[in-house]
Amino acid sequence: MHPTAPTTRLLPLQTRMINASNGMRLRVVSGHFWLTQPNAEQDLFLGPGASVDLRQDWVVIGADAGPRPSADAPPCYSEYLLTPLAEALPNPCWNHAVWRVLQRWIRQAAVATRSAWPRAFAK
Repeated sequence: MHPTAPTTRLLPLQTRMINASNGMRLRVVSGHFWLTQPNAEQDLFLGPGASVDLRQDWVVIGADAGPRPSADAPPCYSEYLLTPLAEALPNPCWNHAVWRVLQRWIRQAAVATRSAWPRAFAK
C-alpha cells in the first residue's frame, strides 16, 4: 500500500512557489487557487477537483481571497495535493540490446587475443 501524500493548505491570499521540473500533478482538494507559470500567456484559475500537470520550476500558486468567515467559524483555507508524475520505466529491450552488443565485442576481443597469443611466442 502506498502512503498518502500530505495536502498543503494556504490561507486566503497566501502564495507558494512550486519547483516541478521533475513533473508533478497538482490537484485542488478544496477552495480556489490561481496558478502562474513561467512563459505562460495566462494564469490558471482552479477550483475543487481540478488538476493540472506541472513540468517546470518557478510555478507560483496562490489561494483566492474567499468570503470572510464569521467570527465563530473555523478559519477558511484552500487545500491542494502534489503528487509526482509516473516515472518513465526503463525499456528492458534497450538494455537487452546493449548487453548483446557488449557480449559480441567481448567475444571478438577474446578471439582476436587467442589468435594473436600463439603468434607472439612462435619465434
